[in-house]
Amino acid sequence: MVMTGDDVATHEPTAGEEAERDEGRWIVGIDGSDYASNALRWAVTHAPGRATELELVTAWQSPVIGAYPMSSPAVLSFDDIELRDRAAADAEELAAQCRGDVELPVEAYVGRGGPAEVLLAAAETAGLLVIGSRGRGGFARLLLGSTSTQCATHAGVPTVVIPGDVEPVEARRILVGFDGSPNAMAALRWAVGFAAPGSTVVVVWVWDATPLTVGSDAFFFPDASDLAAERFHHLVEPLDEVALQRRIILEREFIRGTPRAALASQADDADLVVLGARGHGAVGSALLGSVSTWVLHHVRRPVAVVPLSDDGAPTLTPPPDAFHG
Repeated sequence: MVMTGDDVATHEPTAGEEAERDEGRWIVGIDGSDYASNALRWAVTHAPGRATELELVTAWQSPVIGAYPMSSPAVLSFDDIELRDRAAADAEELAAQCRGDVELPVEAYVGRGGPAEVLLAAAETAGLLVIGSRGRGGFARLLLGSTSTQCATHAGVPTVVIPGDVEPVEARRILVGFDGSPNAMAALRWAVGFAAPGSTVVVVWVWDATPLTVGSDAFFFPDASDLAAERFHHLVEPLDEVALQRRIILEREFIRGTPRAALASQADDADLVVLGARGHGAVGSALLGSVSTWVLHHVRRPVAVVPLSDDGAPTLTPPPDAFHG
């Protein structure tokens, strides 16, 4: 069944109520591009044991066209019902195909508005958002499109960005970029919760010893990396028991180098890269830090961006009990 209309944009609680998040509900952005198809394949591959429902979401809107190069954009006359129905038919066709590949409810939704607007609204009460790194409207030279950038930057739930030229294999080796910040801790906890039994989670703290780039402590105290390494192990140690219970291998690596180069090198062997929305070095008003942004634009691996909730607690997507039972 295809849901159409403006329901996604109006999924707000009534007065006195709070919206409840369904952690098992995954939103998958679709637009007919190869990148979106890859994102859908990734979601179908990883949904069993983790998700309880897949919701395929696409957006439609009346084209905005200027009559002359210097004129203001104008909305020409289009048959809105035809545009909506065509998008709905495409979405339902994909949903029908998925129902044969995964033993979960799969629904299709068509929302009116910009792609990022519709996807962000749909994900407000979901547990995960999965999108292609760019869609139909992107430039070939860009690894990350505007929709995926907006979603990764503004989504309040973990968002996985899937490149179009990478085979969406099961995430058996997960790389977590770590810097000791609350966002990095949220990313690590999410990765451990997402990992399947028998898989490996590698948490890497890259200590950049370049003066003035990692903070005043490193600048004034050249040996501060030893203190950082000690703090790293102290922060990660409580998750050793969790990983053991989930039958996950948790590895730690403290590397002295440049974060971008080191993470890119580590990502070569990873099936999934997990990052906090921002780290210690990010400007407070920016949701995505410079390292996370760089990885999204340059590393050709599925990348999960994990935010903190509004109250500062990690936004987690623990798998259903049956996954590890």
